[in-house]
Amino acid sequence: MRILHRYIAGNLLSTFLTSLVVLSFVMMVGLLFKATRYIAGGASFLSVLQFIGFGFPGTLSMSIPISALVSTMLVFGRLSSDSEISAMRACGVSMRRIMLTPFLIGIGLSGLCLYITAEVAPESAYARRTFRNVIKTSDVLAVIQPGKSIAGLPGLGKDTSVFVGVRTNDWLYNVRIQEPLKNGGGIRDIKADSAHVIQQTNGTVRLELYKVVMSPLSESQPGVGQADSVHYILGDEFATKSELPARRIKDMPARALENELKTCQTHVAGLEKRIRETAPTLAKKEEYLAVAMAQLASLREASAPALETAPGEAMAPPAVPSPPSSPFAASGPSAASTNALLETEALVAGIQENVQNLRNRQERDTEELAAQRVERSRIRTEQANRIVLALASLCFIAVAVPYGLKSQRRESSTGTVVCLVVCVVYYLFLITTESLAKHPEYHPDLLAWFPVALCAILSIDGIQRNT
Repeated sequence: MRILHRYIAGNLLSTFLTSLVVLSFVMMVGLLFKATRYIAGGASFLSVLQFIGFGFPGTLSMSIPISALVSTMLVFGRLSSDSEISAMRACGVSMRRIMLTPFLIGIGLSGLCLYITAEVAPESAYARRTFRNVIKTSDVLAVIQPGKSIAGLPGLGKDTSVFVGVRTNDWLYNVRIQEPLKNGGGIRDIKADSAHVIQQTNGTVRLELYKVVMSPLSESQPGVGQADSVHYILGDEFATKSELPARRIKDMPARALENELKTCQTHVAGLEKRIRETAPTLAKKEEYLAVAMAQLASLREASAPALETAPGEAMAPPAVPSPPSSPFAASGPSAASTNALLETEALVAGIQENVQNLRNRQERDTEELAAQRVERSRIRTEQANRIVLALASLCFIAVAVPYGLKSQRRESSTGTVVCLVVCVVYYLFLITTESLAKHPEYHPDLLAWFPVALCAILSIDGIQRNT
C-alpha cells in the first residue's frame, strides 16, 4: 500500500507543480504589464520587483485550488484510462483507500491556502495598495504617466496637478502644472513647452522649464508672466515618507480582523441595549406630553373669554374642571389662571424638547446600528470567504477524483464538465457573497458555505457510483 500511495502522490504532486507554475504565470500577466509601465516611468528595478512580489500571494490563493483540480483530473483520468484503477480494485483496494492520498494532499494544500488567505495575502494586498504612495516618495517621475493628469505628489498637495504630454528619458514635453496660491488667492497655471530633469533624489525632482507661461505671475502680480527658462522643484525635498492609507477589511490579517469583529459586536450590543432602554422612556414621555397638551388646550379655552373682554372690564375666568390626579389643575382668579397657563406652556415646551431629543437620539442610534450591522456582516463574510477559498483545494480534489475516472476506454467529457462547472460555481458564489456583504438580511456569511456543501454532496455521490 505504501508503494501505491507513493505512486499516486508522486504523479499528483509533479502534475500539480507544473500546473501551478503555468497558471500562476498566466494570472500574473496583468501584474507584469503594470510593472512594465512602472519601469518605463522610471521606477527602480528593486521597487518593481517588490511590486510583483506583493501580488504573488494573492495569485497563489487562486492558482493552488485550480491547479489541484486540473492535476487530479489529469492523473486519475490517465489512471482509469490505463486500467490502473481497475487493477487496484482487482487487488482488493477500495475506492476509499485510493482516495486517501489525494485527500491528505488536499488537506495539506487547504492548510497552506488558509495561511496565505488569512495572513500573507492581506498584508500583500495592503503593500500593493500602498506601493503607489511609496513610489511617489522614492521615484516621483515613475507615477507621472504621459497624457494623464496626476495629483497628490509629495509636497505638492492634493490640489496640485501635473500633466506631461510626452516623456523621453530625462525630457518632458507639453508640461502643465496647476498649483494653489499660498494665501488662497486661486490657482496658478504654469505651462512649458519642455522641461529637463536636472536631478532626481528621494522625493524630489528638479526641473528646468523652457518657454514658460505663468498665470498669474505671483500673488502680488496678477498678470501673465513669460520666461525662457524657470527652475522648478517637483515634490518635497524634505520628504522621507508618504502617508499610508488606512487598512480596509480585505487588508487585515486574521487576528486584526477578529479584533475588529469583536469591537463591532460590542458596539452593536451597546446600541441595541440603549435603543431598548430608550423606547419605554420615550413612550412615557410621549404619554406625559399628551396629557400636558390636553391640559394646555383646556387652559387656553378657559382663558379665551378673559382675553376677549374689552379693556377696563373685569370678567372672572370660569372654573376649569381638572381631574384630582392631574398636576395641571387651575382655578381661582384671573391672575392665578394666567400663571397656570404660562407655567403649563413652559412645562409643555420642556417636555417637547425632551421628547424631541430622545427621538433624535433614537434615530441616530438606529442609523448607527444599521451601519454597524452592515460592517459586522462585511467582516463575517470576509472571514467566511477566506475559509471557503482555502477549502477549495480539498473540495476540488474530492470532486475531481470520482468524476475524473473513466469507466470505459472511450473518452468521456461528462466528468470534466462537472468539475469545471463546480469550479465556476464555487468562485461565483464567493463573488456573490462578497457583493451581498452589505445586506446582512441575506446572511451572506452563511451563503458562502453553499459551494462547500455542494462539493461534499457531489463527492459522496461520485464515490458511491464508483464503488
